[in-house]
Amino acid sequence: MGLEFLPMVPIVLSGGSGTRLWPVSRESYPKQFAEFFDHSFLRQTLDRVKNLGSPRVVTLESMRGMTERTLVETGLERSAVLAEPYGKNTAPAVALLTHVLLNEGVKPQTVIGVFPADHLITNEAEFLASMRQAEKLAAGRNIVMFGIKPNAASTGYGYIHRLADGAVERFYEKPDAERAEKFFRSRDFFWNSGIFYFRLDHLGELFAQYLPEIWHKIRSIKPDLSNLKYIYANIESKSLDHGLLEVLSDKDRADMICIPANFGWSDVGSWDELARLQEENVPIDSKAMVFRQESLQNFVYSPQAKTVALCGVENLIVVDTADALLVARRGQSQKVKDLVASIREARLPVADEHRFEVRPWGGFDILLDDERFKVKRLTIDVGARMSFQVHARRDEHWVVVDGEAEILLEDHSKKLKAGDSFTARRRQKHRIRNAGSGPLVIIEVQTGEYFGEDDIVRIEDDYNRS
Repeated sequence: MGLEFLPMVPIVLSGGSGTRLWPVSRESYPKQFAEFFDHSFLRQTLDRVKNLGSPRVVTLESMRGMTERTLVETGLERSAVLAEPYGKNTAPAVALLTHVLLNEGVKPQTVIGVFPADHLITNEAEFLASMRQAEKLAAGRNIVMFGIKPNAASTGYGYIHRLADGAVERFYEKPDAERAEKFFRSRDFFWNSGIFYFRLDHLGELFAQYLPEIWHKIRSIKPDLSNLKYIYANIESKSLDHGLLEVLSDKDRADMICIPANFGWSDVGSWDELARLQEENVPIDSKAMVFRQESLQNFVYSPQAKTVALCGVENLIVVDTADALLVARRGQSQKVKDLVASIREARLPVADEHRFEVRPWGGFDILLDDERFKVKRLTIDVGARMSFQVHARRDEHWVVVDGEAEILLEDHSKKLKAGDSFTARRRQKHRIRNAGSGPLVIIEVQTGEYFGEDDIVRIEDDYNRS
């Protein structure tokens, strides 16, 4: 069998917090899960790369539930997720999955593709054709990457200096404005797309040569991952670009090939980029109803139905969520990351947390949060159920507003329909299951002395959470 016919393995890297897209993207609900388009970035990425092979996703343990839920929505198995206990950047993430694949008996000659989870591709046919080309090149032990022709002198991207024959002369980290202008005017410099192709055994050899300490520790992780947390705590944080690709010897750099990409790529790394995409007629899924009076070149986004009225203003970015409002001048949105750092220094939860949370079974929105009570709207997916759990410091009162619920209280179960109510007192073991054919919506009122999410003891859980 020829090497090019071995089934490749797409590796999707789904970490990071995407703070430049705050207040929509936050640590508790990062960019790859945000639905700026028909579906989240992660789901779009999985839908794309599953045409190439059976994807594997590397994410953080804190994002496991949201990631597994997206996999199920995409028709993939939850077992495709590999969760890191700590974020250590892209080199350890790729090294970990390389090690896991080799332990699983994946053939060393197998080609793997590394894909960021949070990029936009608008020309899927061209994307797939480019990936097939890269797969054939990587099967011959080439390191393949994709360069994007700059449409501006951006300081927000890394650059690849590509020679006429496709060879890579050098990588450049995000340049200053003067150098970015020089790169933009040249025909030989491309933005680094973050998509890479390797052969599995070749990648292992590169890790062993150029990141030996990280690779040695990764190789000591047991097949059942029982020592993963301990090993990972002692691994240095390194990016795949800086830690590996930028330090290759001349001999190994000769194996690098940069393919100019023309598949409508964007990393959607700022609100300015979203505004540009909208002007290029890429539909942005904003639910805001916007009224303008003598106002031009403004970008408005809201994930909820809000009326936004603009009068006598120009070149603004307005982003409105349930608990935060961002107003910025167009061209300045790269500074949002610094703004979030200031909000975080003020110890405001809004820097990192939303008023909603996604769970493997569905999710909830916080409607009211008082010292004496908390009100949530729970949405439980078809066929899903929450953990069998108990609380020490609060009672929970439920009213079913849509769908059909099965409540398990201690060892007794009861069916509830819209309009029915029920109460679980503190220290009573309980579980809610969606027993209907559509989403189950419940209003939950918590009363007691403490309403934090850490007041949960899970006795049994379908998603193996602690």
